Amino acid sequence: MRASLPCDQKAFTLIELLVVIGIIGILAALLLAALASAKASAHSTTCKNHLRQMGIALTMYVDEHQNRYPYYLGPHDSWDDSTEPDNRSYWWSKLVPYYPVKWADRAYHCPGYRGAVAGRVGPGPRAYPVGSYAYNLRGVHPMVAGYDDPARGIHVRFPPGHFGLGPAVRRAFRVRTTGEAQVKVPSEMFSIGESRFLNEKANFPGPGGRDELQCGWLQYPANFAFDPARHGKKYNQLYCDGHVTAMNPCVLFNPTNTAASWNYDHEPHPELWMP
Repeated sequence: MRASLPCDQKAFTLIELLVVIGIIGILAALLLAALASAKASAHSTTCKNHLRQMGIALTMYVDEHQNRYPYYLGPHDSWDDSTEPDNRSYWWSKLVPYYPVKWADRAYHCPGYRGAVAGRVGPGPRAYPVGSYAYNLRGVHPMVAGYDDPARGIHVRFPPGHFGLGPAVRRAFRVRTTGEAQVKVPSEMFSIGESRFLNEKANFPGPGGRDELQCGWLQYPANFAFDPARHGKKYNQLYCDGHVTAMNPCVLFNPTNTAASWNYDHEPHPELWMP
């Protein structure tokens, strides 16, 4: 026989049970938020370590190449055989002798990045590599030569030369890369940072972030969208002196805030900003 309960023993009421369940739910939500924050922090730390290693490799390259930074796309003299031959002229392939993790290896990239990792993707001459990191080749000016948009009334052409570290030169190398001595404030100029990528739909037609840093176009609908919440709402940036910091991408990509840090002469050059 089952023992009967004493008449004075009380059970939980429905309200009390709901209160307990609510408290457990709140604690679980707080725990999940803390875990998400810890995960984002770990991803950011790993990304910073990658960038520091890339900074050491970049410094070693400069020291061994007449104190000049590499072209974004330049002479085919790379050691990187991890991708097809067309990819061996890009800036990241120049770092391979000094930093053994290669571009096609996802371990090279930021763990908070969700896009594709690949060599040149896309149609014909407009193809470009995709991954989590990007090179400051042009400086603050993000446009391509001869860009026209009658609807916006924009007509912009490249100025002579460039204000970044190393332009893309496919044939005659008449435009030289930036020399180390030309960088007016190395501790405040970006060299390598995290690429801009939100998702394949937003960044159509690219499946990942372009490997060239782009300033401006904060609301541009294609190619240059970015995830504002990537590992803690901060994008890591490597500077020319080798240190790494994290910055809100809405500040980082806004020339009003950071234009001087994109250019080797440490001038904002507002005449080149997008309308």
